[in-house]
Amino acid sequence: MEERKLLQSFLAQSQKGLPPRRMKDSYIEVLLPLGSQPELREKYLTVQNTIRFGRILEDLDSLGVLICYMHTKIHSAKASPLSIVTALVDKIDMCKTSLSPEQDIKFSGHVSWVGKTSMEVKMQMFQAGVCKSTHP
Repeated sequence: MEERKLLQSFLAQSQKGLPPRRMKDSYIEVLLPLGSQPELREKYLTVQNTIRFGRILEDLDSLGVLICYMHTKIHSAKASPLSIVTALVDKIDMCKTSLSPEQDIKFSGHVSWVGKTSMEVKMQMFQAGVCKSTHP
């Protein structure tokens, strides 16, 4: 609890106390090496040898939170004083109905809008011949 109180001292007192941020400050690309790491692929497969889409959604959720933390990073603090949760996924567009377990998947995303107590993150997922886009 003492550590949380210490972290609270890093919070800005008003919006004016926040440093300016750009979308590219929170941009990240992450590779899920399903094609190049068979041992990892096993954790994403169903008994029918298809991708467990729920596992992909978990990864997208974690990436969205990471992107928010990148956007709100306070360089002088070892940890963030903020608690970030996913409140909503607006939309998921799928260009193809299934993912290939034989190919790597690239996730990318950035903060696209910020309010006083909320953020919007836009993320995309790419696999050769497949495209997806989400707005949590």
